[in-house]
Amino acid sequence: MKQFFADFKSIDTFTFSLDCRHHELECQHCFQHDQFVSHGVVYKQVSSQVKKPVGKRIFCSNRYGRRGCGRTFQLYVADEVPSFRYGAAHLLIFMTALLANSSVDRAYAAATRQTETRNGWRWLNRMRLKLSDYRTFLRRRSRAPCDFSHLSSSKLKHLLPTLSRLFSVETNGCVHYQIQQQVAFL
Repeated sequence: MKQFFADFKSIDTFTFSLDCRHHELECQHCFQHDQFVSHGVVYKQVSSQVKKPVGKRIFCSNRYGRRGCGRTFQLYVADEVPSFRYGAAHLLIFMTALLANSSVDRAYAAATRQTETRNGWRWLNRMRLKLSDYRTFLRRRSRAPCDFSHLSSSKLKHLLPTLSRLFSVETNGCVHYQIQQQVAFL
């Protein structure tokens, strides 16, 4: 089932036509095809008074005579990373700063405007854990020439060449990755 969409309007269109798409959709838990019901909007808190819609929930219904499993799935706009406070634009700024030889602390501060930068190392570790997924995604693409031999950190020596290739393909490699692979970037 498709989890990431280009914009909120395409999610809306998709969820309004769930009954027409029952042959395309299958619950990954109970394998039912025609039990999905739109179940509400997912919001992201932008400020204390502003909420931005970033996705919708659909429900494999087990109510009113339906045979579904009762699980809820979330569909997201591709420029948002699920279960992540910051969006794909912040990750792009973070990775661009890293590729420009900035330190992890400075890159995180530039991306989030936060003074406490230890989460930058957490972002870096999460990206390092998904490194094999990124490389599998990029395996058919041409290799961009890059030299990161001057780096002292072994974590960055392995991660930055892959990130440079990922972000040379599209303007925001995070969004492109989520739409193409249908899995979260982090």
